[in-house]
Amino acid sequence: MDEQIIERQLEEITAIADGAADPEVALTAMVHHHLRSALEDRDHLTTWPEELRSLPPEDAWRLRRVQRLYVEEWVTVLSELVPGVPQARLRSAVQATFGLLNSTPHSASELPRTAMAELLHGMARAALTAAGAPAPAPA
Repeated sequence: MDEQIIERQLEEITAIADGAADPEVALTAMVHHHLRSALEDRDHLTTWPEELRSLPPEDAWRLRRVQRLYVEEWVTVLSELVPGVPQARLRSAVQATFGLLNSTPHSASELPRTAMAELLHGMARAALTAAGAPAPAPA
């Protein structure tokens, strides 16, 4: 596994978050960046979970730490966009959104790349901002 890929992703997303004018701009750029990476590096998305399981525990722990820091960058931006929402809820929304975006190796073959990117970007933004919406009352 290329540890540098994960560390580079963290550096890039941190730079996006730190350099954005406001959380709305940051979130849009972060979704675009993650989605572009998912669409361009499908092989990494499909092989890295298996490779992670085969690493020695200390190496796996280090990579999972970088992953957690990556998630927390998203949570920080999202908490500015939807203040007052519990961190656990935001973290869950971020993780679910990653599941959506990282599914592209399995779902991106039927639509042209641009159309798939537009669809996933809209779905990701909706999923992330839904974290701040109240849950509907049970029927």
